[in-house]
This record gives sequence, C-alpha cells and structure tokens, in this order.
Amino acid sequence: MKFNIFDLLLPREIKFFKYLTEQAEIFIEGCEAFKKLVSNIESMSVADRNNLIKRINELEQKGDDLEHHIIDELHKTFITPLDREDIHMIVLNVDKSLDILNSIARKFEIYGVDKVPVNICRFADLITEIAVELRRLFAALESKNDLNLIVRKIHELENKADELFHTSMAELFHGNHSPVDIIKYKEIYEHLEAVVDSVDFIGKIVRGIVVKQG
Repeated sequence: MKFNIFDLLLPREIKFFKYLTEQAEIFIEGCEAFKKLVSNIESMSVADRNNLIKRINELEQKGDDLEHHIIDELHKTFITPLDREDIHMIVLNVDKSLDILNSIARKFEIYGVDKVPVNICRFADLITEIAVELRRLFAALESKNDLNLIVRKIHELENKADELFHTSMAELFHGNHSPVDIIKYKEIYEHLEAVVDSVDFIGKIVRGIVVKQG
C-alpha cells in the first residue's frame, strides 16, 4: 500500500485493529467449541453437550458486547485507520458469523441432535480454519503485509465449503435418511455455509480496501 503523508500529520486510532483481533479470537473459540461438539457428540453426555452449547451462546453474547463497543468507539473517533464504513461492515459480518454459529448450536439443542453426518464434522474443520485465517487477515490489515494472499486463502476455503455443501446435499437426499433428519441436517448445512460466506464477504471488503489504498 502507498505511503500517505496524512498518516504522519494526523495519526489514526489503531485500537480498531485490536478490537477486530479480539472479535476474531472470540469467533475462533466459538468454532473450536462447535468442532468439539460435533466431533464427540455421540460419546459425550447430554450435560457435556449442553455445556458446549451454552459456551457458544456465552461467546455470542460476548461478541455482541464487543460489537456494540466497537460501534460506539467508531462514533467517538475522528480519524480511523480505515474508512469507518469498512470497519463497520467488517465488524457486523464477524458478529453475524458468530450469531449464525450460535443459531446452529441452539438447533442442536432444540432438535435433540445426538449424532451427525461426517460432513458436518468436515464443515466444523473448515469454519475453524477460516476463523484462524480471519485473525491473520486482521493482523495483516495493521501491518499491511500479505493481505491479498490471505484473502485468496479465505476464498479458497469458501470454494471448498461450497463443494462440501453440494456434496452434503447430494448425500442427504440420496441416502437413507428419514424425512425429519433431512430437514434438520439441511438447515444445519445451510447455516454452516452461511458462516463461511460471511467470512468470505469480509475478505471481499478487505480486497476493496487494498484497491482504495493503492
């Protein structure tokens, strides 16, 4: 990115990079809890399952609190390190990703899910991987290094998620699943894909920032 003399004359608040990293870390913790849930769901007790679901809900609430704090800070800050509209959209989409993840976990509780197809475990691996890349992306936003490489990596993971979604749908409708299981798992797959799409959208926002800043 090109050097900007205004960065010297008018120092910008860099606390927003810290906030974004905090958001990503909450999201990662939520993804890891979900991964643990689906990976061990058949062997763990109902109490252990409910504790993980509760933990994801707590992280979602923590993420909401942080999102509100960041938006408040945006209103108070005169000079931001990125366009405030871009920060706003990034923050909203990280929060959206965590909201969707919490919604999936709650559906496990509501539907009484005690076993899952293997592709849900693969999705859990993917969303955890893309969450880690999101944290790398926010670090790169501050250092201005490797942004395009990380954006491409995120998009590659989104493509993998698309392919996994289509494969999962085919297996769901051509397998020996009951109508009730088809309804449950289809909704879960759709929400898992939405988590990945939301992170990929953040990558597109950052790609636009790179273009704007040169």
